[in-house]
Amino acid sequence: MNKIILSALVAGAAIAAPAFASETEDFCVAFAGEHDLGTEPCACVGEAGEADADVKEAILALTSPDETESWDQSTKDALASCFSAG
Repeated sequence: MNKIILSALVAGAAIAAPAFASETEDFCVAFAGEHDLGTEPCACVGEAGEADADVKEAILALTSPDETESWDQSTKDALASCFSAG
């Protein structure tokens, strides 16, 4: 019986996991909405932010889209693929 319950919990967690967005992705979606920007890159931005604490800090500190121009090159490079025309 315990194996069945444990299996159900593991399966439920695996199914639900993709539904949880990262803090960085959530911020990106909210920021894009406030500034009339597209939210398409937000999943990628979220992944980049969660993979690198400095990138996450830079993203979460944004108050204006113009501030991205002052980011250091490593932050810009980490996010470049999120905004490249593909």
